[in-house]
Amino acid sequence: MTSSSHHPNFYLTWRLRIILNWNFTLLLNSKLRRHRNLSVMKWCNAIVLIFNFLIQGWAQDSTAVDQSVEVVQISGMVVTGDSLAPLAYATVFRSRDLRGTMTDVNGFFSIPALAGDTITVSSVGYLTQAFTVPADLELPRMNVVQPLGRDTVALEEAFIYPWPTRERFREEFLQLQLSPDAFMVGQERLDPAALYDRLMEVGRDGEEVYSYTVQQQAQENAYAGQLPPINVFNPIAWAKFIDAVRNGSLRR
Repeated sequence: MTSSSHHPNFYLTWRLRIILNWNFTLLLNSKLRRHRNLSVMKWCNAIVLIFNFLIQGWAQDSTAVDQSVEVVQISGMVVTGDSLAPLAYATVFRSRDLRGTMTDVNGFFSIPALAGDTITVSSVGYLTQAFTVPADLELPRMNVVQPLGRDTVALEEAFIYPWPTRERFREEFLQLQLSPDAFMVGQERLDPAALYDRLMEVGRDGEEVYSYTVQQQAQENAYAGQLPPINVFNPIAWAKFIDAVRNGSLRR
């Protein structure tokens, strides 16, 4: 007769208990891990929500407006200061938050603001103007006609060339191929003899005549009672001599 410890049913029962205990342990561990993950996720969600609330509160504080201040609807026109003509597409904005609108083709605009706000009106080519919304308005609306004076804008000097780039200018300049005729004409115009002839045709002006007269008087005073020097190196004397030769005065 065999003992109960070696009975086949006892062995199967023992294996079954081990398997059940192992499965129960795995199930318990999985539940613990799931519970731990859920706890971590809850903490993360709570931190994210708190962070979002803080950001929203900071944003509301930064752009908070006193609700007790009444909103005023400002409507009006922007015109030129000289002719009172409507000024289209002018910028009208609140200096508090830099938000605003633009005038239409008739110069009309409408913008909400609070009492005490500064409204700035600007346009290109005109002087920027600003006005403050008064706090003692009887009605929550305000009509404005804002003139703008013309502004003189000094633009930098600009040179407009027919060539788009410096390289293109270099290429076209090298391809000009100036003819020798134009070069020779330029050289002829700079000929010293031709320049001298044109200078002699022009004649002397009053300053040159006065200077020559004063020099002659000074020279006569220097050589008073003496023989005058020879005018070999006097350019004026040579000019008179050349004129006499051309006019034929020496032949007489």
